[in-house]
Amino acid sequence: MCETNAYIEKDGSEELYLENVDILKPEDGKIFMRNIFGEQKLFEGSIKEISLSSHRIVLKKQQG
Repeated sequence: MCETNAYIEKDGSEELYLENVDILKPEDGKIFMRNIFGEQKLFEGSIKEISLSSHRIVLKKQQG
């Protein structure tokens, strides 16, 4: 299986946010994610980049 990990861009580097992401769905300015183990997270921000070949999602926190 080829699951994707989600990272948060933070101070010029990337921090792991959720491993093995199976579902990613935008919801009212937030991003709902669930992994293959059923763990769920709701991220306040946007998607900066998705690389399917590298199995990674980079997220950017909402400025506020």
